[in-house]
Amino acid sequence: MELLSDDAAAEGGEVEREPLGEPLVREPRHCRTHFPGAVRQKAYLFDGLGNYFNKEWDLMEGSGREFCWYHAELPKGNHKLALSAQYLIDVLCPPLKLQDILTLVSNGPFCGHVDGALVFRVNSSGPSASNFTLRLAARVTENSVITVSLGRVPRLGFSPTGQSLLSEIPSIESTDLVRDEEKEGPSGIVIREHVLEFLLTMNHSEEADNPVPVRVSNLVVHIIDTHVDHVQDIVTKLEMELDAVELELDKGNGFFPFLLL
Repeated sequence: MELLSDDAAAEGGEVEREPLGEPLVREPRHCRTHFPGAVRQKAYLFDGLGNYFNKEWDLMEGSGREFCWYHAELPKGNHKLALSAQYLIDVLCPPLKLQDILTLVSNGPFCGHVDGALVFRVNSSGPSASNFTLRLAARVTENSVITVSLGRVPRLGFSPTGQSLLSEIPSIESTDLVRDEEKEGPSGIVIREHVLEFLLTMNHSEEADNPVPVRVSNLVVHIIDTHVDHVQDIVTKLEMELDAVELELDKGNGFFPFLLL
């Protein structure tokens, strides 16, 4: 390479330069986390045969019969919707585009195709910090599902068939006197009274006792069904709180504080 003198460079001559280092590459997604720990993440891989595995949050799609599920839980709090969008950008981009993020985090119901994927969104009105505010969004492709919820959604996980509480034979907790008189033999799982009260009130188990999906469609049904259970839980708790207030009013206690609320 012919080198030009300083005078030639000063006169506007073209100076040939060697490339400095490697060409710039896009920084990996996992190295650009700006809100560490703000969004809870769960990732599963399903083999399509009734088995599932925890996997890395790499947002890769499955191949063949395999499919993946990535679930992000946005934190509850009195923050703007734009901050929720930033949370999702932090954990879902790349590969998702801005259009995908806006579709997942916006207010109001939605269902349609966005960039080759089926996206649906259901939201309830109210502040994001409220226990009665629900938000769920999903992006579904042939071998991948990405879901976003506001706060924790109970019972999202899975358990092998026959290993859930609802599949066990129940028994009643015995006193020491009765236990001494019992004959040896097979006994079921002891279900305590407070557990029975919860099951009778919520009509489902708190644990993750759902069957493992074998297709993406099964997974979508599971996501919607779990969300419906969550809605029923919230309605039940609200009814219980209203019943407690009504009982206090009937007793005449707390009437004036109630008016001041």
